Amino acid sequence: MTIRAFLSFVEEDLNLVNLFRGQAKSDRNELEFQDYSIKEPFDSRNADYIARNITNQIKCSSIVVCLYGPTTYKSKWVEWELNKALELKKPIMGVSLYSDGRTQYHPTPLKNWPRVSWNIQQIVSKMEELVSG
Repeated sequence: MTIRAFLSFVEEDLNLVNLFRGQAKSDRNELEFQDYSIKEPFDSRNADYIARNITNQIKCSSIVVCLYGPTTYKSKWVEWELNKALELKKPIMGVSLYSDGRTQYHPTPLKNWPRVSWNIQQIVSKMEELVSG
């Protein structure tokens, strides 16, 4: 099964997000997905334009994975992306980027959805479970 994932995250966590993307390309583990998230920030201050483009990416995805760190819960765009996914009837899940206790809060839309630590087997299992319904 090919999972088409949209990754929702804040810019300050980009290094860890890229590491996560890299693990999906590695033959050493089972994490495999096509990344439908935004690679480069939209060169626009027009929120409607940005929202339209993000919506199109989410529509093409089979799941939205929120990679969250200590400040992600404050991001209006992450919350918007997660709510848009739910509006489009897409499953969502959270992956905590840190296991050292610095991530105290998660984005509100994840409240009733699975949240896992950065454990490849758990992530793969949960993604497959949510996508297969």
